[in-house]
Amino acid sequence: MRIAHVAPLWESVPPRGYGAVESLVAELAAAQVTDGHEVTVFASGDSKVAGNLRTTAELALNTDERVREPEIYRMLQLQDVHDHANEFDVIHSHVHSNSGCLAVPALQNLRTPVVHTVHCFFNEDNSQLFRRYAAERYVAISADQRARLPELNYLGTVHHGLDVEAFPFSTGPSGDYLVFLGRIRPEKGVHVAIEAARVAGLPLRIAGRVKPGDQEYFQRQVEPHLDGARVSYLGELGFDAKTYLLAGARATLMTSLIPEPFGLVPIESMACGTPVVSLRTGAATELIQHGITGYLADSAHGLADSLRRVHELDRAACRRHVAATFSIRRMVDGYQSVYLRATAQH
Repeated sequence: MRIAHVAPLWESVPPRGYGAVESLVAELAAAQVTDGHEVTVFASGDSKVAGNLRTTAELALNTDERVREPEIYRMLQLQDVHDHANEFDVIHSHVHSNSGCLAVPALQNLRTPVVHTVHCFFNEDNSQLFRRYAAERYVAISADQRARLPELNYLGTVHHGLDVEAFPFSTGPSGDYLVFLGRIRPEKGVHVAIEAARVAGLPLRIAGRVKPGDQEYFQRQVEPHLDGARVSYLGELGFDAKTYLLAGARATLMTSLIPEPFGLVPIESMACGTPVVSLRTGAATELIQHGITGYLADSAHGLADSLRRVHELDRAACRRHVAATFSIRRMVDGYQSVYLRATAQH
């Protein structure tokens, strides 16, 4: 098939640091090229993708200090997709929050079928747009996400996948510490992770980006706890440093206060053999096998209680779970089925 991926422009594909959607697009495109498909990725100009690259932004928008109106480049990207739509058998749009949702109305009524994977969680604002365009073709990334707006025209539910062999496996923690990995912002609940680690009496290492708009939260809720021993902040890490940190941890904490539709960090952690202790929100129940690959809890104190038992879990079972359930092969095959449905209906 001739497949086009429409990626966000905020990070390169793959990203140099944080960027779950961009990581997924890179992995999916590479696997599809290996399978013999002709793949084009619409992404930032500093991307390094398998297949062909088309771009309307020279650099990832988060790194290009010259850009004053980033949404303009999203509009140019979508017009570029319009201009070349007839060159493809299917267009796979990766919808993210805010201006990322613009792809839904912008790519309707093309002669080429368009499939939208929704990477953001549904809220009161964006649900109005999705309901307005409920008849477009959607892919959910978890059953939990799909159940929150069931009236959309879903062609399938496809979990994210990763290359398990790319992640180092550790039979035991190299240090007695916990990890929080992700963007440092209020809805990610870093303050809850800090409290859970305090109650459990375990050191916490925090890694992730602090965007300018989240500096106040960081200064009020995170920075006062940083002492370099009980709580430390490592900044944003590249792949090698990130996986080394995950593999050496006793457990990874997931404390999101919003209904996350998926989450790459939990499956990355389990691929390294490190159990995940998570609040019972969003798709967490689909990712974590309670009592086998981690624990689910309803509060910071519940997380702390689970952390005291996490040493009882088999780290090899964590890796096996990811290899069996969240492989790239399963993801690629899932999307191939979606593409065939889309082209059959069009």
